[in-house]
Amino acid sequence: MFGYFVKWLKSIDHLVRWVIGILVSLMVADVFAQVLWRYAFNDPIYWADEAARYMFVWVSFLGAAVAFGEKLHYGFDYLTQKFPPGFQRTVEILVGALVGLFLALCIFKGLEASIIVMEQNSPALRIRMGWVYLALPAGSAIMLLHLIAQLIRRDEVVSKTAHVE
Repeated sequence: MFGYFVKWLKSIDHLVRWVIGILVSLMVADVFAQVLWRYAFNDPIYWADEAARYMFVWVSFLGAAVAFGEKLHYGFDYLTQKFPPGFQRTVEILVGALVGLFLALCIFKGLEASIIVMEQNSPALRIRMGWVYLALPAGSAIMLLHLIAQLIRRDEVVSKTAHVE
């Protein structure tokens, strides 16, 4: 069962990486066009900076989710490395629970904020602001899935080494 979850999560990550790549490419093209039109043609694209800003928001939250899945965020484990393995696992579960609660809060409050501003349109693009705000719960949900996978994977490793010894 866990194998299917991991495969599914890898598929989600693959899709997210593609979305990030597309958004970054569009962002670069958007900013380049804005600079070109503003300085070469003296005719700025009025919506370009807003589009780049909203794409950057999505890239930031989706990129944070991918980095979380790859364990690329900073971690301070110097002190916990000094503890016995059993206590290390307890601390890891406690920290995982706190991170999980924080991510759940980000998901629910992000959805709440998205619903509240869904009727508001952005000034230049005229898109609903709720779509921009959805970046927070989307990124947080992917991070929460990665956290669950990491905790389960860690449990499997611990139980396999316990059976070997």
